[in-house]
Amino acid sequence: MEFDSAWGAVTRLRSGEISVREAVTAQLERLHECDRTTHAVAWFDDDLAEREAERLDTAFFRDRQSIGPLHGLPITVKDWIDVEGFPCAGDTGLHDRRPSADATVVRRLREAGAVVIAKTVAWGPDGGERTVLHPTHTDRLPGGSSTGEAVAVAAGASIVGIGSDSGGSLRLPASWCGVVGFKPTTGLVPTTGHFPRVSDRHDGRTQIGPVARSLVDAGLILTVIAGADGLDHAVPPVELPWYEPLSAQGLTFAVVGGEEGVPAIDGDVAAAVEVAASLLEGAGLRRVRWTAPWSAEGLDITRRYWSRSTLTGAEVDRQLWDWDTFRYRYRRAAAGVDVLLTPTTATVAPVRGEVEEDHFAFTVAASLTGSPAVAVPFGEARGGLPLSVQLIGRPWEDPKVLAIARVLESARSGG
Repeated sequence: MEFDSAWGAVTRLRSGEISVREAVTAQLERLHECDRTTHAVAWFDDDLAEREAERLDTAFFRDRQSIGPLHGLPITVKDWIDVEGFPCAGDTGLHDRRPSADATVVRRLREAGAVVIAKTVAWGPDGGERTVLHPTHTDRLPGGSSTGEAVAVAAGASIVGIGSDSGGSLRLPASWCGVVGFKPTTGLVPTTGHFPRVSDRHDGRTQIGPVARSLVDAGLILTVIAGADGLDHAVPPVELPWYEPLSAQGLTFAVVGGEEGVPAIDGDVAAAVEVAASLLEGAGLRRVRWTAPWSAEGLDITRRYWSRSTLTGAEVDRQLWDWDTFRYRYRRAAAGVDVLLTPTTATVAPVRGEVEEDHFAFTVAASLTGSPAVAVPFGEARGGLPLSVQLIGRPWEDPKVLAIARVLESARSGG
């Protein structure tokens, strides 16, 4: 039993065509097989997942009514996000830590009917027999830190998953593994239950978002997990018009490419960005120039942020000033630009080694500005390695970013 999409799986589950137990069992088998070759899974608890499946089936066949919009959908969750019943070590090494409550996003997914079947590896350090391997090219890096999620989804072992992104930690592995990785607007999705804890005062860049094989699936998950929970102060009670029809006609985009201070862009990646630009123009979007500082300045500010514990008070003050100025200039420049089109990364997945700071050169700026950003699979480079482009929108315009990204997805698939 295989599922091409979360939408397709939910349709079959809610109609009663297949039972939740059948779906969960099938996905667990695929996930165990994937883990044997890629080491993408941090924690299994098959008994827990199967008991939850039986509970949903009992309720469904008794009442002939599905339990929520995601009834029975098997999902995976990054290890750094609390799931009651599963260990959650975060990056602390506390392997005996078992949270007593779900993270807000997990609670919402479970209330909508989803079944968590496993926790996936965050980072997966290179070296040793438990190194997380790329799903199709074992000699290549799968990226980090939502490593296991991207690998499992790309391998078809997870239908859809939940990861987190601080400066590209979701988009980078999605790019190298060839799947969709969506970082929502800062303040759209609560980070309550992320471990270690993150907040707007300590790390306002970190956002929880979906990893999926399609943009429709990513949007489906986003509609469930978004919104205030009363605990994360950064998330205001803002409702978005998720299903508002959107035409590409008259929208604008700008291409942000190479510049001094960031890694050189591979030829295949640069070509993919230009093909994507042509497709957007063909769909009725208008290409405009981007004049504000972006990738190089964003990387410099982020590098200082990463090393903030070693900075003096004056240096921290300067870093925060530069960050605030960067955001201000972005907002002014973006007033006339609906989305930015960039590489997700400068290269396809490199030969195995360590994930380097430079690998995030094209993702960190969107985290600094709080913008929604999505890594969109965009074909293959020579040698069959996945290509990806990134779309970045204005804060609180997540539906627009997803809609424009679907223009590219549809054009590439011929749909």
